[in-house]
Amino acid sequence: MENQKALKKVSDKDLRKVFLHSLAIMCSWNYERQMHMGFMYGMAPVLDKLYADDEERKKEAYQRHMEFFNCTPQLTPFIMGLAASMEEQNANSEEGEFQTESISMIKTSLMGPFAGIGDSFFWGTFRVIGVGVGAPLAVAGNILGPILYFLINFIPSEIVRRVGFKIGYEGGSEFLTRISEDG
Repeated sequence: MENQKALKKVSDKDLRKVFLHSLAIMCSWNYERQMHMGFMYGMAPVLDKLYADDEERKKEAYQRHMEFFNCTPQLTPFIMGLAASMEEQNANSEEGEFQTESISMIKTSLMGPFAGIGDSFFWGTFRVIGVGVGAPLAVAGNILGPILYFLINFIPSEIVRRVGFKIGYEGGSEFLTRISEDG
């Protein structure tokens, strides 16, 4: 029993840091890998904790999350939560036991569909409705115009960010198993 390896667990505080860091995902956008640095910045608190005792695996994890990434910012926390859960699984497995390529494959396979769905809802629907409601009021000099525009955009975005992150992390690989079983 003494030889048993202690499980590495991500705390709620670490998850809050990841979520807060996810808000800055667009801050370092570039044409080569787009949101990769923002994604890596979001994942850093989890990776630093999980791989604190293994610099080589930590370096590999950092490189894994510096790959190309592009998705609607509101849906990115779901992918970050899922990746954090998978990194936790990887950190608790023996080296070579967990296929780390699956983390990159999940990110790649989700970012395209999520970008299409997210852009349609957040840029093509909520923003347009917000402008349609808020602009006439703002033109008339009513302070309610910009407030309504902000709320129509902000509330759905924040709900999706928070709930998506929670579902992504808590669902983890079980979510992926269910998806593959359902076809």
